[in-house]
Amino acid sequence: MTTAPENYFPRLAEFPHAALFEGVAHVWEAIGALESYVRAALESSGAAEADPGELDGLRIDEGMISSAGLFVAPETMMIARAGVLIEKGVRIEPGVVVKGPTILCAGSELRHGAYLRGRCLIGPRAIVGHATEVKNSVFLEHAEAGHFAYVGDSFLGADSNLGAGTKLANLQFRTEAEKREKNVCHIEIRIDGKRIDTGLRKFGAIVGEHTEIGCNVVTSPGTLLGPGCWVVPNTTVSKGLYPANHLIRAGGGKPSVVPRK
Repeated sequence: MTTAPENYFPRLAEFPHAALFEGVAHVWEAIGALESYVRAALESSGAAEADPGELDGLRIDEGMISSAGLFVAPETMMIARAGVLIEKGVRIEPGVVVKGPTILCAGSELRHGAYLRGRCLIGPRAIVGHATEVKNSVFLEHAEAGHFAYVGDSFLGADSNLGAGTKLANLQFRTEAEKREKNVCHIEIRIDGKRIDTGLRKFGAIVGEHTEIGCNVVTSPGTLLGPGCWVVPNTTVSKGLYPANHLIRAGGGKPSVVPRK
């Protein structure tokens, strides 16, 4: 299995922001490009600035919006002060905080207590659920993280789902000396026996299309799950590549990985 974006997201051409992945050899390279892409997309969107009368339920601050009541976008609108583009039909429940730059695509849903820390691209009909935190990440169409999840520096493929309590860890352990000296320790993974430097200090997970992750799963920084994988609840997934359509469950050391029937 290669690390090209289309190997994890077979329907990538249907995603309205597929341009993020143009010219990308390894899917994780788009993580480092996400912020600049979102900022450019905001500038070129052509969306009209929101009329204050249309923002009932939202509080607008510099670089951030927060929700005190239910808000459903009647049309696509730009909130330039916050750095947030909200497309038609986006649903934002009370208690949500969204920092810019962020794009919320048509029909996406942010449920009570969701926290988007900026540099987020939430695709059409995707769901960011209750008490879920998202940072520098992409949800492709109808990706769901419904309850108590952490999604950092990660991509969720179309129709993928994170069970309650899923954590996509994005930062490796560091020694006290590394913390003091602020050393940049890039995340490395093995591919065909070769150690590959991703060039990223923070890298969570690539979750392939139609992948199902059970409750209370933790993925280690630098995990790539192929399309159609199932991860059994309470599993800790070691970093590395996992082929499409495999079942991953907790083992004595590394998780066991077997083809799905």
